[in-house]
Amino acid sequence: MDSQQLNDASKYKNWRAQLLKSQISINHINPLYIHRAQKDGSILYALLNLDANTPEGTTMNPICFLKGDAVSMLVVLIAEETNEKYVLLVKQRRICNGDFTYEHPAGMVDEEDSSPIEVAARELGEEAQLDVDSSELTPLFNKPLYSATATSDEALHFFYLERRMPLADIQALNDKSTGAEGENEHTQLHIATLPEAHGLVSNIHGVMSHLQYLQKVGDFETLTKLPG
Repeated sequence: MDSQQLNDASKYKNWRAQLLKSQISINHINPLYIHRAQKDGSILYALLNLDANTPEGTTMNPICFLKGDAVSMLVVLIAEETNEKYVLLVKQRRICNGDFTYEHPAGMVDEEDSSPIEVAARELGEEAQLDVDSSELTPLFNKPLYSATATSDEALHFFYLERRMPLADIQALNDKSTGAEGENEHTQLHIATLPEAHGLVSNIHGVMSHLQYLQKVGDFETLTKLPG
């Protein structure tokens, strides 16, 4: 298996080009750690140490966690019988504290020939077991948002999907095991009402997506039911 070189990775090239566009003087970039996909050796993310200066003459933060663009999808399943809204969450253990977390389906934008919305549709098939066309997805924001501007280049593209389904089909998704074992993904689906989901999610992306979605679709009744 030929492992991709850092200089050839599109996420590295895009990040470096953006620094130069912002008139950052790059003196040196040293990769401290590189994590690769098992299937083809492509770079998923990397921890970089850099020596760089701003046009104002100050020194940049020396650490960057290189991840590139990513997608996050709020999946709202509406029961045909009752019109009640359910959120499809992904349950898995995360390194933040080792506990189980509840998150929206998400994924990295790794392929140069795939747009974020195309990646989002594909990820929902792989991670949520839903057959989704990209035309069914709606952007939540008019631009990607950075997750941690001080330490990472990751820019998230947020989408939402609304789909009407029989309640039995929605409930059948609960507790389904998903994820690619070869990529260290040990995930399980979890179905919750929107207020329940708002109480379960513990990352800012999930909370923000709920609020933005309810405002965007004008569902202010559910907005008032969300836990603080």
